[in-house]
Amino acid sequence: MSSLRYLFFTQLKNQVKELLHRPSQLVSAILVVALLGFMLLGGSAPVNAEELLPPSYLSAMVLAFYALMFFMVAHNGLASGASFYTMADVSLLFSSPISNRRVLLYGLVRQMGTSVLLGFFLIFQYSWLHNLFGLSIGGLLVILLGYALIIFCAQLTSMALYSLSAGDDGRKALAKKIYWGCVALSVLAVAAPLLLSEGSWLERLIDAANSPLTLLIPAGGWAANAVGGFVGQNLLTAAGGLILLLLFIAALLLLIIKTDADFYEDVLQATEASHSAITAKKEGKMQDVLPKNIKVGKTGLGRGKGADAFYYKHKLENRRAKIFLFDGMSLIMGGCLLLMSLFMREAGAAILFALATYFQFFTMMTGRWVKELTLPYVYMAPQPAFRKLLAICREQVRTIAAEAVVLMVLVGLIVGAEPWVIAAMVVARIGYGLLYIAGNILAERVLGGMVNKILLFTLYFLILLVVAAPGIILGIVAGIFTGTAAGLLVTFLWNLLAAAVIGFACKDILNCAELNNK
Repeated sequence: MSSLRYLFFTQLKNQVKELLHRPSQLVSAILVVALLGFMLLGGSAPVNAEELLPPSYLSAMVLAFYALMFFMVAHNGLASGASFYTMADVSLLFSSPISNRRVLLYGLVRQMGTSVLLGFFLIFQYSWLHNLFGLSIGGLLVILLGYALIIFCAQLTSMALYSLSAGDDGRKALAKKIYWGCVALSVLAVAAPLLLSEGSWLERLIDAANSPLTLLIPAGGWAANAVGGFVGQNLLTAAGGLILLLLFIAALLLLIIKTDADFYEDVLQATEASHSAITAKKEGKMQDVLPKNIKVGKTGLGRGKGADAFYYKHKLENRRAKIFLFDGMSLIMGGCLLLMSLFMREAGAAILFALATYFQFFTMMTGRWVKELTLPYVYMAPQPAFRKLLAICREQVRTIAAEAVVLMVLVGLIVGAEPWVIAAMVVARIGYGLLYIAGNILAERVLGGMVNKILLFTLYFLILLVVAAPGIILGIVAGIFTGTAAGLLVTFLWNLLAAAVIGFACKDILNCAELNNK
């Protein structure tokens, strides 16, 4: 055990040393901390208790978020499993004379720290959570710890499902039935009180999400009850949810250890896949996660000449990846937006549009056009550079327009906005989508050779904030004097102008691949 302790603390010490000896990582850490401090201080203003949403709304949101994350991550166990280890761990530990129980414990301890870091983005949500629910910093930290436990449980469940079903079709079919049975039970736990109670559908949904039946939802329901108990100072509820969660973790560990499954062999494939992805990110490359079996179906582009061939190439790739307009991240963010719109109807269309724009930022970080910049074909095509740039962005623009119509119409109907306000929301969201693409092009042109992705992300966010600020200010002023619809249209005009100027200024980005590495 002393060797594992030495390895753990040595790796931790080396990570700190690497941070101190690499200026780019140190600068990125300082920028992130400064931005975090700004968010926390800016969101700590006093709030009027009469204007706050009920705590039951927050509990319902936490339940939906936890349950969704648990089932999404655990689903990987039906196909590829999960791994708590790196390739260095595989080389050092799997071949060493250390019992598999201790190696498993070492992986669990490291994974718990990783799960906490994965929830770091929740801290940046403090401002609006404080303004809407009066949530304190302590309450936010409790939600963060609950999220870390959920991710940890989900990855442990994924590992257990894969270890116990890999190589056996019968056990794999049984694992799928158990998984989907738990999903059905979770839906029933919310649907039953929702259908049997009386009142408005929103009130019934909130009551259903806060009913005792949510304890039937594996992991997500238990963690949500524990968090709700701590935030609401109901220690009995908090203890009940936490005990169920800890018993679930213990049962999974006992199942992995006591069965004949050799988790060493089972995690090797997942470890290699994660190692390849991490290596690609460090080298500034992008890597698609491809399924093992691809149904090719129709071959050939069928349409498109010159630069337009890239657009039809992207459509073909989406079809083979089973993406119809919206990818997984867009669906998650869209679902979160609609769920929050139900809880925040009284906030108004302008506030919800601002929230939708914030969520849109995370769906625009990647795209097929970004991957295209890492491939040689777009640079070799004998077409004007600006025309090629427009062609590879065309598929993303189509997705932006479809998202804008679907989401903004639904959000507008939920809040009861006027038809012209809904139309302005659709147009303004398209404008922000175009601005995000232009900002991404500018970041690739100026910062494309930067390997530190945390610093790249921070600078990209700051670039977009600076470019969008004049449009936001003008839109607020126009909205105050002429109405919400006019303010949204003003932001669209500014974003369209800014996107056009940036796109034209960076039109030479496809003249040669070396431009992205300067």
